[in-house]
Amino acid sequence: MRSVGCVLLMVAALLGPVSPAAAATALPGKKANYVVSFGSLRETSGSNWVRLGTYKFTSTGRVRSDTWAWSQSKPAPRVGTGTVPGGKCAGTQDTARPCEIKTAGGFLSRASEVRAGSFSLHTTAGRQYVNITWDQTTWRTEEWWVDTAPDGTYSRLTFKYSRKITHGYGYGSNAGFEVRRPMESVRAHDEPLTMTYHRAAKGDVGYVDRTWDMSQYIQCTDTTWCMAFKTRETGNCSCPAPYDKDRSLQNFVQQITGKDRRDTHWHWCTCLAKGGQCHKGNSHVYPLLQVIDDKGRWRGWVGVEASFYPYTDVADPRRHDMLSVFRVAEWT
Repeated sequence: MRSVGCVLLMVAALLGPVSPAAAATALPGKKANYVVSFGSLRETSGSNWVRLGTYKFTSTGRVRSDTWAWSQSKPAPRVGTGTVPGGKCAGTQDTARPCEIKTAGGFLSRASEVRAGSFSLHTTAGRQYVNITWDQTTWRTEEWWVDTAPDGTYSRLTFKYSRKITHGYGYGSNAGFEVRRPMESVRAHDEPLTMTYHRAAKGDVGYVDRTWDMSQYIQCTDTTWCMAFKTRETGNCSCPAPYDKDRSLQNFVQQITGKDRRDTHWHWCTCLAKGGQCHKGNSHVYPLLQVIDDKGRWRGWVGVEASFYPYTDVADPRRHDMLSVFRVAEWT
């Protein structure tokens, strides 16, 4: 027994002490905290859904997901945020209307869906991807491509594979989820931004890639946590009679809370207000989560659209739902 013990001591001495860091699992893109937007969007309406939330990776090889969920199987109503834009951003002929900003139902509360799982990193053709196996068997396995920004301060997830998900975006850094930037900083962001999204509506899943012009927004002076602007004329607002002929577009972005990454975007065609001050029907609501890099800088959003048709005047209301998965970012 003494000889065996001596041999073990000799081996330990030769190998040296085991470093805790060496035993730790590497993080995707060397980042722990990701904001993510994903969903199942298919041409056949009725079962589409979207989710927005956070993935937290740890050096123990574990990952936790906290998400808000919206589904055609349980359409959520639009809800008021309590914010009515005021001051410079609203209330004149050239600015947006002072209407209470709306968002998707449930987004004003904390994320209610929590999952846990394990992850592993792999490389193929010189590119990293992360494989996540959730403890909840209904979610199975998903994979995301991982890329690191040129300056190294944040990383990007691009959806790769899942039997449950069809589209997804994500961005991460080592900044805590409580770190966010106020609307003043967001408005002042002068780097070009691109919006890419996949939207399911009326039996089709479309893809859009366009410029997002932050300079159009006016920060509200009475309600400093929001900003707005009015598009004077757009072909996207061709409302049929007997609606108004005003083809302007009302646009709003606001902070939901200063304690986490939540913002929300709301827009609607002025003509759909039907002569009233504010649109009360099928407007577009987009819950958002801020993308923050290691230095605490705002780099964009990931978001979803969860705009469910609120009427019963058509045979298939779910066909008129608008669900999307998107990002607004300077690095896409």
